[in-house]
Amino acid sequence: MAVAVALTPLVAPKGPGHGAPIDALMAFGIFAVVLWALRSKATLRIPYVIPMTALIVVGLASAMVSSGPGSGVVAGIQEVFLLVWAAALATMCRTPRALGVVLRTWALSATAWAVLLIAAVVTGTTAVSGATGDGGTRARLLFDHPNMAGNYFMISVFVVVASGVPRRWWLRVGACLLLVLAMLSSGSNAALLSLIGGSVVALFLHLRARRGIVTATAVVAMVIAVLGIGWVEVAQPLITAAQQSDNPLLRYSVGRGARSAEARTNLFQSQFELFQQGHLLGIGPANTRAALGDAAATTVKEAHNDYLATLVERGPLGVLALMGLIGAVGARAVRITRRPLPRAVAAAVPVPAALVGACAAFALTAVTHEVLHYRWLWTLFALLAAVHLLARSRSDPGPAGDAATTTPAGAELVRVQRRVR
Repeated sequence: MAVAVALTPLVAPKGPGHGAPIDALMAFGIFAVVLWALRSKATLRIPYVIPMTALIVVGLASAMVSSGPGSGVVAGIQEVFLLVWAAALATMCRTPRALGVVLRTWALSATAWAVLLIAAVVTGTTAVSGATGDGGTRARLLFDHPNMAGNYFMISVFVVVASGVPRRWWLRVGACLLLVLAMLSSGSNAALLSLIGGSVVALFLHLRARRGIVTATAVVAMVIAVLGIGWVEVAQPLITAAQQSDNPLLRYSVGRGARSAEARTNLFQSQFELFQQGHLLGIGPANTRAALGDAAATTVKEAHNDYLATLVERGPLGVLALMGLIGAVGARAVRITRRPLPRAVAAAVPVPAALVGACAAFALTAVTHEVLHYRWLWTLFALLAAVHLLARSRSDPGPAGDAATTTPAGAELVRVQRRVR
C-alpha cells in the first residue's frame, strides 16, 4: 500500500477506462489488505460508504437514461474502485504506526518527485517534465495535465506539515519549498489559490485547538487583512505585468488568469443551460462535453467544476449525495481538530489541521476543476478517516506512556477486584 502511495504520479500512459500503471499497484494493495483482513479476522472499514453509494447509484441510473451510457458506467466503476481503495487504506491504518508509515511515505516520495520535476525543468528535459502545453512552459511530469500536477504537489505540502516529516524543521521547510516550486512550475493558478485558502483554514484550526477560538480568530483576521492588502498592492500589478512579460511561464500562468476566468464563466453558463433543459437525473456522468457539442455551445469542454458537474450530470439527487460526502468529510475534520489527539496518534500526525486544510484546498480547487476522481483525494480521505477512527478509539494514556492503549480489556477490573479482596 505504501508503494502505491509513493508512485501515485504514475497516471500515464493511459489504458482502457482511463486506467494507468498506478491502478495496478493500487489493486494489488487492495488485494493484499483483503487477504490480510480475512486471515487476521480484522474488521473491514468502509468510510463514506453511504454518500458514495448514493452518488454511484444516481450516476448509474442517470447513465442508463442518457445518450451516452458508456461513459457513465466507466465513471461508476472508477468511483467504486476509489471507494474500495479508501476502505483498504483506512483498514490498514488501524494503528498509529501504520498511519505514520503511509504519511511519511507520501511526504518523502512527493518531495522526491518534486526534485525530479525541478531538475527536469532546469535541464530542459521535456521527456520528464512533460512541458508541452501553453507555450511549452507548464510542467506536468506524468500527470494528465499541468493543473493535475500542480494539485498533487500543492496537497503534498499539507501532508508534509501534517506528518512532521522530515523531522528537522529546516528540512521540513526545505521540502515544502521544493513542493511549492514544483507546483509553480506547473503554472496552475488554481493550485496556488487553493494553497493559500487551505493554509488559512489549517492555521485557524491549529490555533483554535492550541490557543483557543479568540486567538485563532484574531490571527486569521490579521492574515486575511494582509492577504487583502497584498492582492490590491502586489497581486494585481503583478498580473498586469505578467500579461505583458516576455517570460512564457509568467505569461501562461499568472498572466492568463483573466482569460481563464472569462472562459470558465462562459463554460459554467452553458452548463447551467444544459441543467435547465435536462431532467431530475441529469444528462449522465462524463457527458458534459458531448452535450455541449450537440448544443453548439461557445466553449465545448468537460465540466471543470465538480459541484456544477454533479448538478448537470446527476441532477439534484446527485447534489444531495455529494453534499452528504462533504458532510461526512466535514464531521471527521471537526472531530480531529476540536481537541488535541491522543498521544500515540499525535506522534504520527503532529498537525492534524493540515489534513483538514488539504481537504479545504480540494474543495476550492473543485470550483474550477473536476477532482472527484483524483486518486490522492481518496488517499487523503482514507487518512482522514483513519485518524478519526484512531482518535475515537484511543484515549490519551497520560504520563504512564501507552499502557492505557495496550492494556487488555478487563485487566483493570481484575486488579480492582484483587485490591478489594
